[in-house]
Amino acid sequence: MPESVGFSTWNGAPSYEFVDGVDIHAIGGDQVLMCRVVYQPGKTVPRHAHDQTEQLMAVVEGSVRMTIGDETRDLGPGDVVCVNRGIEQVHAPLRDSWSNNFILR
Repeated sequence: MPESVGFSTWNGAPSYEFVDGVDIHAIGGDQVLMCRVVYQPGKTVPRHAHDQTEQLMAVVEGSVRMTIGDETRDLGPGDVVCVNRGIEQVHAPLRDSWSNNFILR
């Protein structure tokens, strides 16, 4: 059995500013990373890709406009997205509101 079973929490843990106006909590293991991402109104995660990993994103609060490759969709609570490795993506909250989502890589 591993030394640590991997229990963790975001409760009380400080976040850090990933890009201007986008705060992130990150918890990970050897091969996986889960992030809680909170966007301030009007802030965007610029176009980027993850060459080594796929990414799952679940919107839990607010709404997000997400572009994957050339396709753009508006997402809300309950929506889940899978981005294959190497595909460019952009995401930002809609309607000048906060958004909260989870990303698993």
